[in-house]
Amino acid sequence: MNIIANAIDALDAASVGKTFTEIEANPQLITICTEVSGDRQMALIRIRDNGPGMSEEVRSHIFEHLFTTKEVGKGTGLGLAIARQIVEEKHGGKLSCISAPERGTEFVIEILVD
Repeated sequence: MNIIANAIDALDAASVGKTFTEIEANPQLITICTEVSGDRQMALIRIRDNGPGMSEEVRSHIFEHLFTTKEVGKGTGLGLAIARQIVEEKHGGKLSCISAPERGTEFVIEILVD
């Protein structure tokens, strides 16, 4: 839920100052896909948005405890750190992020299939 909430926040921030016509011409999207890896060992969940994306500098810190790019009172810097902890420590999986400015962001959750 933290990943989806962050995607919503990024899309909301990106729409500030845009007209309805501009938003309608380039709608904001969050896509969630599931799949099984080719070797059938991992379940993958991909959460992607077409928002503003992140610089490599920001992306390199997003899983750090208390790191946030949100304004004061909007974010705690705990959501992605907790998400990674749950995926990796509780499920033995992996949480990764692919992002670049103006290219959106994709989080990939990989969990072992029992």
